[in-house]
Amino acid sequence: MTDATAKIIRIPLAYPQQRNWTVLFGIACALLLLFLVSAGVLFWWGVGVWGNDIPVNWGLAISNYIWWLGIGHAGTLISAMLLLLNAHWRNSLNRFAEAMTLFAVICAGLYPILHLGRPWLFYWMAPYPNTMGIWPQFKSPLTWDFFAVLTYLTVSVLFWYIGIVPDLAAVRDRAKAEMG
Repeated sequence: MTDATAKIIRIPLAYPQQRNWTVLFGIACALLLLFLVSAGVLFWWGVGVWGNDIPVNWGLAISNYIWWLGIGHAGTLISAMLLLLNAHWRNSLNRFAEAMTLFAVICAGLYPILHLGRPWLFYWMAPYPNTMGIWPQFKSPLTWDFFAVLTYLTVSVLFWYIGIVPDLAAVRDRAKAEMG
C-alpha cells in the first residue's frame, strides 16, 4: 500500500482532533433539530407559514428546490469535466463532487414533499397499481419533480458507487492485513 493511501485511510480510524469534531457534530445536530422543528411547524400549520397563501404559488419551496438541483448539477459538472479532461488526480475530487450531488438531490427532493400540504401522502405522486384505480395527475409539476429527482438520484448513486469502488477495495485490503 502506498504512503498516501495509508495516510488517507488512517484519518477516519484515528481522528486527531476529537474536540473539534464533537463541537462541529453538535452544531450539525442543532441545525438538524432546527430543520425538524421547522418541518413540524410546516406540517402542523401548512404551507401558509412560508407566506404563500395562493394555492398555485410555490414561493420559497420552488426557489429552494431549484437551488439544490443547481448545486447537484454543479457536482455533476465538476465530476464530468474532470473525467473528460482525463485528470489523473481527479479521484478524490470526483468522489467529493458526486457525494455533493447526492446530498443536494436529497435536499431538493424534500421540497416537493414539504410543499404537498399532506406530506405523509407523498407516494400519491408515483404511479403504482392500487385497488381504487387512482393515478397521479401527470399534468402536475409535482409528479414530474418526483420522476426527475428519482432519476437523478438513481444515476448519481451509480456514479458515486462506481467511483468509490477502488476506495472500498483499499479499505478491504487494509482490513485483511489488520485482521490476519
